[in-house]
Amino acid sequence: MTDQDFQSIEKCVGFPLPAYYRATLSSYPFAANSFAAEFMLPNDLNAVIELSDAEISSPEIRTPLFVGTDGSEEWFFVDASKPDSGVFAFELETGKHRLLTPTWGAFLDHIRAHHAEIAADEEAMRQRKLNKKCWEFWK
Repeated sequence: MTDQDFQSIEKCVGFPLPAYYRATLSSYPFAANSFAAEFMLPNDLNAVIELSDAEISSPEIRTPLFVGTDGSEEWFFVDASKPDSGVFAFELETGKHRLLTPTWGAFLDHIRAHHAEIAADEEAMRQRKLNKKCWEFWK
């Protein structure tokens, strides 16, 4: 992301972005076509601005900044007013939130672990296909 992109996001959300968030998106640690880039931590101006439409009302979260989703029913956010905010998961169905990771670094590790799980599943599927017998059409 560029400085101009960050300025556009800040104009949209109405507050400065946390330094850790800007640093991560400036030197994006995940592949462009990854699950992280598409959902968990989008590195696309339009996707980030679309996330900013989400709303949450909580007395303990002063400045929510939505940073990604699980691709389904949870959206991830930080409290942009806190330089050491943990990452929260907001459940769309219930409107409730919970602490997902205690730090931004732990959130990045959470994404890496998710990617490792996806890669392991893909490898297991590949191995099943390679090793199946011709009569085992269900594998």
